[in-house]
Amino acid sequence: MSFDNSKTFKKFLSLNGIISWPIIINNRVYFLYDNDGKSNLYSVNLDGSELRQHTFLEYCRNASSDGKLIVFQHKGDLYLFNPQKDELRKLDISIFTDRKKRKPHFVSTFDYITDGKIGNEYLAIVSRGKVFIMKPFEGPAYQLGEKQGVKYYSIQVTPDGKVIATNDKRELLILSLDGEKKINVNLGRIESMKISPDGKKLLVSNNKLELWLVELDSGNAKLIDKSEYGIITEMDWHPNSEWFAYSFPEGPYTRSIKLGNVSGKIIRITSPYGDDFSPSFDPDGRYLYFLSVRHLDPTADKVIFNMSFQKAIKPYLVTLANVYSPFNQPLEEIKDKKEIEIEGIQDRVIPFPVDEDVYVKIEGAKGNKVFLLTFPVKGNLSQDETLGKLLVYDLDNESLDTYLENVRFFSLSLDKSKILVQLKDGVRLFDVSTKPDLNAQGKKGGVVDLSRVKVLVDPEKEWKQMLSEAWELIKENYWNEKRLNNWDEVINKYLPLVDRISTRFELADLINEMQGEAKTSHSYQYVYSYETDDPLFTYGLGAEVKFENGCFKITRIYKGDPTNENERSPLRDPGVQLEEGDCIVSIDGESITYRQIEYYLMNKENVTLDVITKDGKKRRVYVRLLKNEKYLLYRDWVERNREYVHEKTNNKVGYIHIPDMMFQGFAEFYRLFVSEFDKEGLIVDARFNRGGFISGLILSRLLLKRQGEVVSRNRKPIPEPYMSSPPKLVEVVNEYAGSDGDIFTYLFKKYKLGVVIGKRTWGGVIGISLRHTLADRTVVTQPEHAVHFYEIGLQIENQGVEPDIEVDIPPGEKRDLQLDKAIEMISGK
Repeated sequence: MSFDNSKTFKKFLSLNGIISWPIIINNRVYFLYDNDGKSNLYSVNLDGSELRQHTFLEYCRNASSDGKLIVFQHKGDLYLFNPQKDELRKLDISIFTDRKKRKPHFVSTFDYITDGKIGNEYLAIVSRGKVFIMKPFEGPAYQLGEKQGVKYYSIQVTPDGKVIATNDKRELLILSLDGEKKINVNLGRIESMKISPDGKKLLVSNNKLELWLVELDSGNAKLIDKSEYGIITEMDWHPNSEWFAYSFPEGPYTRSIKLGNVSGKIIRITSPYGDDFSPSFDPDGRYLYFLSVRHLDPTADKVIFNMSFQKAIKPYLVTLANVYSPFNQPLEEIKDKKEIEIEGIQDRVIPFPVDEDVYVKIEGAKGNKVFLLTFPVKGNLSQDETLGKLLVYDLDNESLDTYLENVRFFSLSLDKSKILVQLKDGVRLFDVSTKPDLNAQGKKGGVVDLSRVKVLVDPEKEWKQMLSEAWELIKENYWNEKRLNNWDEVINKYLPLVDRISTRFELADLINEMQGEAKTSHSYQYVYSYETDDPLFTYGLGAEVKFENGCFKITRIYKGDPTNENERSPLRDPGVQLEEGDCIVSIDGESITYRQIEYYLMNKENVTLDVITKDGKKRRVYVRLLKNEKYLLYRDWVERNREYVHEKTNNKVGYIHIPDMMFQGFAEFYRLFVSEFDKEGLIVDARFNRGGFISGLILSRLLLKRQGEVVSRNRKPIPEPYMSSPPKLVEVVNEYAGSDGDIFTYLFKKYKLGVVIGKRTWGGVIGISLRHTLADRTVVTQPEHAVHFYEIGLQIENQGVEPDIEVDIPPGEKRDLQLDKAIEMISGK
């Protein structure tokens, strides 16, 4: 708090909990505080004394004031608090609106497809959580199951055209035009399914890491296998519907291929020490195909001293009988064996004679065809969608050819004679024996006309279903069910509030609040669409301006790194070359009258600027604006810090900032490390680190300590080992660093790499997966993987990591006190 007109600040209150929305009225500070897990209105004197609680509600949100009264939100209502009278009342507000966003409306079928399967004659798809069945090229599409308020997913199609589906109620169902039949089994949250070719049996995997066999007629269920490490998601049936294969998680990063029989017999075909996945049977019952990360041929990294395996996956086959492989045929004709011979099957694993690649799926098809989906090696920072290439291997000719490009996914029909493919712009269905013609339309081009599918959304019912499913997913997947206190009561608190909301944005807000009841980090949602009009985009100059005497005076031009894309101000482009102090007097011929420059740049990629330079010259320049200034602003901040550290230490200490523990953080670390590692010391700045999963990669580099140097005749010595870290390290951290940033800071201290300076970190180390989506493709996460450390257990969660030396930066302080302290410590001052 400031006590002398915002010139100096001091901390006057410290409470164990979250404090927000501070307001000063009559020499008391009012704020929202959640000391008992429920955010309510409190106040203290200006010296932090006499703590009082003024409200006793389930929660208060978004407090605001006019200097006399305080208004806040509670359960969709507004409440007014009068500090003088210590009086609270609910405001009676009526807004007359048609609540347009709650009205039923149709959405794009293709945009919301999450599953598609082809039976022998019928095609079924899931769009927006609704199941539709149709003939591929003609006739109407029928919606199966309940029309609204239920989300279906993970479908299979039976030979006679029925659809096996599961829903958000954890039910296993048979859907048909005659209605819905429930299979009376409770298998938990179903993750994936595979129906047998005869349509009588179903393999089901769940979030409990189990694999079940379900008989559809009787409903009998048999537990086949259970992993201790991961969900069993990939399986396939032998054409005789008696044998099946699946990829079994053997360890944190290893999977084997197992062969199972409906009797319950299980044989491990491959060793438990590799990564084997995507099992698929030859439709004639001779072979089992799968993919495996086995062929490890390292490539050298072009930036850092390291090796990697960018293309390490190859297709393999297993001869199910003791016969020659298709890649080694004898001169005389041998009659095919269709039976499965178990003895010696582990020795009959044969690689395809093709180069390794980034294969993600393999399926055997009719006519001795094998389909392979592969994706290109591509940088993870790219925002563009990565599309795959569908290849087909002909066993008769031993040839590998491109079948289709720009593929998202594919699947085969039950008899493996047809292939269903989702491309970037549509869905197509082809016979596996024909070469697809994408230029043709209709049946000849394999085009599935999705305009027959009408996806009607009733928001009132869908929103309740989505909220309920988000709640259910936490109940099913939270890392420790014993710690999920009173979770059954939470849904009863929030579900009635769905009737109060009017937009998709408000639903997101409600889901956020409900997930917050778990009191655990990483309870997120990533909304696919708020269903609002696209905003007008404002491009940027990469500079700060000040409205002055009818012009925009350039007060600062961000430097960044002019050699990097999007990291140079357009005002410094060749031919433009403006300077700080120049004045922009018109933009695209329009004189400057508005004080906000964003008005003139809205929805424009290029502008013409009329400028009076600081020495009085008139210039007209043509500027290509930046679409996103964040990269330039970030690089400007990093480079200013680095230059400052170099200057203060006479170039003896280096500086690195790590913005996250994901792909950008990895890139940023090495972008700077390659030029800083040979100095006497290094400041590692993890402030504002957004977390991720690669802290171990960075720590492994910092733990590689310098032990000597390589001396050559005509150049400076180079540290040995190469790219080892310098003797002295200091980390700078703040309260905005969390998740894997928490872990990085804890281990930095644990490994005694150096002193940690700054503020206590965020405190969230229970990890997530991104596999669950709601009906509208919104990704929701649940705290699933709790990080325990041997010495402190789970103490970092909701607490964070304390620095060795606490340094705060008060409001209004222009100096970077934390960085200054780091320079002082590493310099030994």
